[in-house]
Formats: sequence, structure tokens, C-alpha cells
Amino acid sequence: MPLPFTLRQLEYFDAVASEGSLVAAAERCHVSPSALALAIDELESRLALQLVIRRKGKGIDLAPAGARLLAHARQLLAGAEAFAGEASQSASGLRGRFVIGCFPTLAPFFLPGVIDGFRRLHDQLAFEFVEAETPELHENLLQGRIDAALMYGVDVASTLSFEPLRTYRPYVIVAADHPLAGRGEVDLADLVAEPLIQLNMQPSRQNTEQMFARVGLTPTVRYTTTNYEFARCLVGRGLGYSILVQRLATPTTYDGHDLATVEISGTIPSNVVGLTRPSGSPLTAKYRALRDVLLAGETGGLPATPAPPIA
Repeated sequence: MPLPFTLRQLEYFDAVASEGSLVAAAERCHVSPSALALAIDELESRLALQLVIRRKGKGIDLAPAGARLLAHARQLLAGAEAFAGEASQSASGLRGRFVIGCFPTLAPFFLPGVIDGFRRLHDQLAFEFVEAETPELHENLLQGRIDAALMYGVDVASTLSFEPLRTYRPYVIVAADHPLAGRGEVDLADLVAEPLIQLNMQPSRQNTEQMFARVGLTPTVRYTTTNYEFARCLVGRGLGYSILVQRLATPTTYDGHDLATVEISGTIPSNVVGLTRPSGSPLTAKYRALRDVLLAGETGGLPATPAPPIA
């Protein structure tokens, strides 16, 4: 039985859903708006379903059937791309477009090495990246806007598959002249009265709050910020301490103040960094190449320990 659609029609449907207009979708697919509209009309006719709603002057919305079938269409397109990529990999290397998402605080430590590694090893691959917090990374993965995401393994949705790569133990930073700076480690109870410079991103904030909650304590938050280096600068000026996960190679802030690192005593949960993709999606050659670059140690900062497999 012949299929009532072509991959090209699904590609056009995906573009219309992502761009929200025929003109933008046509530009993305390098066809005329009229040709794209005809392909969508034919797809709807063959399926006997309305997939999109055209609103004059207001772009295009998905019809209920279109919203329901979009994820399936993207899975088929991903599978087709994986098939083509696997077939041509040995002959010509990786080609096409590859988009990964990355949690913002991980980007400076991982992405420069990844980008450089792909440039050297796969120079015909168009590598792109998107920085976003956890909820947006989840949504982008499920909607097919990105192919994989580098993120912490906290609150990963059940519809996603998480592959651990590195494990990091949280630690405290204080100004170099802070009374705690000379100590090798500090108990969380010793920090409660100190002002906390809180990284206000999911899951950074949740991790810190849960760490204190496990021992029945609540930190005293002075400032919150979504900027990793801004938090370090505030700490460097003696305005509080912060709890970080990534280990920087330098103790000096952007504005020239020195920091001291203090380990947290006792048993605290480690943070696992790994690659995430939609559950059931194929392990494409591009994904495996990304994993290989990461496992080869293409990261910045100070080294972490390999993460144990998650059962």
C-alpha cells in the first residue's frame, strides 16, 4: 500500500508549523510560497484532514489534527535523515545541519571544545547551538527544533532519554579575603547566616534549595542572578558566597577580584551532565559524533569524573 504522503510534503508541513507563515517556510525550504502551499494542500487532500489554518494577514496556525500529527511527522523526518546520514557517513563524512541545545552555565565549558572538535573532524557539517534553560530545552527537543541537548540530569522529562557523561560535586566560592577562604571545607550549617548570591536558573536554584532542605536548613539569599560570571563578581567583592557546580580554571573574576574555593563537607548530591534526546529517537551518526567529542574530554575548566551509567 503506497503511503499517502512524501517526505518532502512532511518537510514543508514541519517548516510551516515552525515558522508560522508560508513565506518564511518557503524561504527555509528554498521554494516559492505557491509551490509550498500546493504541497500542503495535496498532503491534506491525501490524508483527508485539515492540518493548518490559514489566517489572512495573520500567518498560519495548526489545526487540531495538525498539532496531533506534527510530532509524528518530525519523528519520520528525523528517521529519514538518520537513514540517509548512516548510508553516506562512511563515504563522505557528516553533512547537513546539526543543532544542539545547551544549558547556559554549561555552554562556556563544553561548547567551545565541541565547536572546535566538529570544525576539525567534520568540516562539512553545519553545526549550530541554542542556549536555553531546562524547560525550553525540553520543549525544543520534543518539537524537533534541536537534535540533542547538553544539560543537567535533573527533572529530565519521561519523554526524553538522558545519557550521563560527567559528574560534578557542588562547591562554595567566597572572596579571597573571606574568613572561610582558608578552610578546606565548610558545613552547610556554617553558611546559613552568610548572604547567598543565588544563581536563579532551573535547575541551579532548585539544586541549592534542595541541598539545604535535606539537612533542614534555609539559606539567606541576598541577591539572585541568571548570570554566572556576575555572581562570581559579586562574590569577589565580598558581597556573599555562591554555590557552583562547574570548576573554573581561573580564580579571578572578570573585574579582577580573586576567589577562593571551599568544598562542602558531608554527603551532598552530585550533579550529572549528559546528552538528552527524545525517547525512541535514533542514535544518529551526528549524535554519536557529538558524544565522542564530549567523551574525549573536549571541555574547559577543571576536569570532572566520568558519570556512571544510569540504570
